[in-house]
Amino acid sequence: MTLEEQVLQPILSADEMGMTVDAVLRHLSQDPTYRGLNRELLAEALASYLRTIRSENSNFDLFLAGWPDVLSDLELEGLRLFRDKARCYICHSGTQLTDEAFHNTGVAWNEGVLQDEGRAAITGKPYHEGAFKTPTLREVGRRGPYMHNGSLATLEDVIDFYDRGGNKNPYLDENIVPLHLSDAEKKALLAFLRTGLAGSMVDGVTAHGTP
Repeated sequence: MTLEEQVLQPILSADEMGMTVDAVLRHLSQDPTYRGLNRELLAEALASYLRTIRSENSNFDLFLAGWPDVLSDLELEGLRLFRDKARCYICHSGTQLTDEAFHNTGVAWNEGVLQDEGRAAITGKPYHEGAFKTPTLREVGRRGPYMHNGSLATLEDVIDFYDRGGNKNPYLDENIVPLHLSDAEKKALLAFLRTGLAGSMVDGVTAHGTP
């Protein structure tokens, strides 16, 4: 099965989107940017995006492999925060930096009003209202804008969003709490996310030297 075939499976799976490709295309066509999109172009676009996040030999990977000097002091402090005070590790865990679970961070809520049902549109469960699947953080510095709806333009915006504890709502994930990061801590976390997780792309789009 090609990647272009695989990327359509989450749309069709009852465990994920539980939709048809035609329904997705109708929804996307409401935005003038996507009018004229068909099944083939949708698959090509999704596959092209996925190829941009399949990286290896990031500073983080090399650090875990036993190369302690590949992370700068600032990136090391960012990693420490990632694993501790900033609480990123709770959802962004494992080698792919995702727990593959659904979480409500509040991004789908605006002043207590739900803007996007998220996972609840599939399960019908109230506690899934506004919950979305945790994305990988690989190559996150190259992939703005952020969140499922592109509502946060920069990584700085993302850090500020989580620092304030997301957007309050009845089903906010219990792990989303105010972090009270200092400006220096935000800078360190940003460095780790932006450069510590950037590596060489599997298809050779970018290069990263291996020590």
